Amino acid sequence: MTRTDMNSAEMNRTDMSSTDPRSADEAGTAPDQTERVILQAAGEETGTGRPRDLIVVADSTGALTAAALDSLAEQPEARVWSWNASRAGTSALAKRFADPVAAGRLVLVAGADPLPLEEFAAEADAHLVLARLPTSLAGLEDLARRLARLAGQGGREDLTLVAGGRVKHMTRSQNEVLAGSFTEVRASRGVGKSRALIASGPRPDAPAPAPATGAATVSVHGQQLDLALRGSGGVFGGARADAGSLLLLDALDRALVGGEVAAEHAVDLGSGNGLLTAHLAAALPEAQVLGSDDDAEAVASTRATLEASGLSREGVRVSWDQSLSQEADGSADLVLLNPPFHDGTVVDATLVHGLLDAAARVLRPGGQLWFVHNSHLRYRHELEARVGAVSQRGRDRRFTVLSAVR
Repeated sequence: MTRTDMNSAEMNRTDMSSTDPRSADEAGTAPDQTERVILQAAGEETGTGRPRDLIVVADSTGALTAAALDSLAEQPEARVWSWNASRAGTSALAKRFADPVAAGRLVLVAGADPLPLEEFAAEADAHLVLARLPTSLAGLEDLARRLARLAGQGGREDLTLVAGGRVKHMTRSQNEVLAGSFTEVRASRGVGKSRALIASGPRPDAPAPAPATGAATVSVHGQQLDLALRGSGGVFGGARADAGSLLLLDALDRALVGGEVAAEHAVDLGSGNGLLTAHLAAALPEAQVLGSDDDAEAVASTRATLEASGLSREGVRVSWDQSLSQEADGSADLVLLNPPFHDGTVVDATLVHGLLDAAARVLRPGGQLWFVHNSHLRYRHELEARVGAVSQRGRDRRFTVLSAVR
């Protein structure tokens, strides 16, 4: 890793272009191809000739954070601000980089609640942001708007975003989305099959970040109820009701009407845009209801959906948490789960296993897990092994709803 003296006139930049992957690997994961193209492009961006902070966004491996720390190693006044929407990702960074955090060289989101990026980095003296390209255009638009807002609030007219991705997943639309918040957008040279987009000149008139709006009609004790949905950033489903959740709620409401389900403490594990949490809050008005998600955008979306639907009340809460780690064993009567089955663009049927274990842990004896999955995947055995006796509650061409009794 080349360490840059940013007071040096001949360098006058943050130089990460000569990153040696082995340096990062000593502390954890070496940069992959996409991270290398981000670092190469970042090394070509000019600085100001004085120590400046660096902002890293959504660093799932820790390699970008490690490279940023290394590039500022000889600048004791400069700090790295690493923002991650994932609670698990934030915890992993805190564990891996405990010494830089303790020394004040690395700043992470602290506390039980996530902070929006522009609030988190409000005190950063940064001109450069390193990130992977979000998987959705909505997520990219949200990121760009938050950075433009950060630049406008702090007088950072020179703020530049370097965001990399795999070429096969990149489209012209990404450039257009970034152009809505930055005056100049260009592509870097490629590294293998990866490339970076470089956005500079934050627009002072860029739109403020705002959740997408939508609606859904669900059955609550046999009566139709209109819910207002909100989707922040790249949250799964945006502000739309996904078909799997609707199938689960239809089956669940029949069971509620039939007296098969009763709960004093109900949980929506992986709350996403808050559709299932809102249904629980409406269908179980006397119950304690928890919507929980590892993703900060999902937490914001769930809270906004509850508020917009008039379902925020005492006893309904939303937590930023990894797999219900903050909840006590045997504390829930009912858990709803519509889990992710994709790691990026790849189907990974094992992603749900840890969530099933979490549901089994928090369910009291006799408590129920209601679970929806893609019909071509097989999960009955997993539910029986982890929770208990399983019943099929609903099925269509795409999705299957199962319930299991602890």
